[in-house]
Amino acid sequence: MKTTLPNNQPMRRGIALMLVMVAILVTGSMAVAYFGSRDNSIAISSNVEAAARARAVAESGLDLAVAILETDSDWRVQHVDGVILDSFAFLGGKITLTIIDTDTDLPPTESTNKVEITILSSVGGIAQTTKATATIFPNEEEFDVDYSEFALFSQSQLTIRDVASVQQWVASPLGTQQNPIQIGTLAANPMSVQINSWGQNSELKLHTLSTSSSMVSSSMTSDRSFSEHPPFPKSPTPPQNTSPLELPVNKSNASHFSNWSQNFTSEFTNAFDNNFNTFNVYEGAYEIDTLRLSSDQPVVIHGDVTLTIKNTLTLNVASIELAKDATLTVHVGGDVLITSSYIGNENHSINSWSNPSRVQLFGHNDTDWDLRGTTTIKGEIYAPESDLELTGLSTICGRIASEEITLRDESRLLYDQTLDNGGFADESSSLYDEDGTMLDGLRQLAQLDPVLISSLQQATFAANDDEYGSWQDWLSSPTQRPNEVIYTIVVYGVDARRWELLARQAKRATNRSQEKFALVVDQ
Repeated sequence: MKTTLPNNQPMRRGIALMLVMVAILVTGSMAVAYFGSRDNSIAISSNVEAAARARAVAESGLDLAVAILETDSDWRVQHVDGVILDSFAFLGGKITLTIIDTDTDLPPTESTNKVEITILSSVGGIAQTTKATATIFPNEEEFDVDYSEFALFSQSQLTIRDVASVQQWVASPLGTQQNPIQIGTLAANPMSVQINSWGQNSELKLHTLSTSSSMVSSSMTSDRSFSEHPPFPKSPTPPQNTSPLELPVNKSNASHFSNWSQNFTSEFTNAFDNNFNTFNVYEGAYEIDTLRLSSDQPVVIHGDVTLTIKNTLTLNVASIELAKDATLTVHVGGDVLITSSYIGNENHSINSWSNPSRVQLFGHNDTDWDLRGTTTIKGEIYAPESDLELTGLSTICGRIASEEITLRDESRLLYDQTLDNGGFADESSSLYDEDGTMLDGLRQLAQLDPVLISSLQQATFAANDDEYGSWQDWLSSPTQRPNEVIYTIVVYGVDARRWELLARQAKRATNRSQEKFALVVDQ
């Protein structure tokens, strides 16, 4: 017999009880999940803390590695397959420091200056790997008597006008440093320094003689004055034992254009090899009366080359490239005319760094240097008796020191801070005594004679060793760090970031569980 309710509706027995049981089951499951997540959160939080500590230890380990590279310690040879520190107890954790030569992908040697640093840190079982690349610039205790700490240095007149400028060379390893760029002059007359350029936006620091006129410059005041009158030595003497340099005969422009046009129509098939006879100059000292190069005579320098040009140097849309590890020293006795030409490393772009010291151009006698068009030179110019002018889009990546310097049009000097080894502008450099007095031998320095400069340097360092001793107590004197180290972090925080990601995921899961639990309770 079927039981019915009023209005002929059948009885639904146990429905309410089933709903209650389902609610209890859901609520219980969510509560278990919630409390379980709370237990996991404690473990995850512990791991995150350990990972964060490991990351801090790795960062401090990187600072320690850089500090080691800045010293004169024997890290280049005191290692085991590149491992300098192995499981070294450090700040509550352990670090392993490994250094690899980036040029050879092998452990460092005595000639290593570019390295990859790997720091493996461990705290509470959590490992952290940090990597960085670094370049070391050893302090060679140089006697910087050629004013290479100055982007521009003139003996009588310095002019920058139109939209010409002096800037930092950003491609340099030290290009990120925002130090003021130093310029200087030995002139004492009013208006000896004229900077009237719309393109000059970098901070310049002007050095002048303490006896110079207060109006030595109409646009800027002297930030530093030389306490004494420093010498402006002549260029070094060219080598005596040289071989004659004979270049192939130039092709005519018409022939060059004809060959170029033919190859253009044949899709440039081997155009460079067919039309350009590369002239290779190998290590040695050479001499030539007059050097004229044009676009069809590219020159490649191999090894250490010294070239003496008795008379004029003329480059017209020419290129002089340095092969890897090559250097070029040029002595010019006559005028210099360089038009839309290039001197530097194999990559012609100014975004490709090449140590300017690899190219040194010395001027002799009272001559004129004219650099025009789209000329680019990555090197140092030292011509103390010459008048030098940059026009057009000419760019010097390095520095200039001469009698008179003029930058106009859109020309520019991109200074490389790696050239600054301390000199006459720095009274704390090796050119001065402790009281800021210039060394006696420097006052009589009339020429950049390497032998004389070396003897002065050795005498100065020997006197310092006798006075202060070659060894100092590290308890009373901090470790000296004479070397410049520039580094870039490649990998940092890998493991820590992984744990932080897991923590964020766990937190989001916990929040969702809490929201569902609150929803059921409200119902």
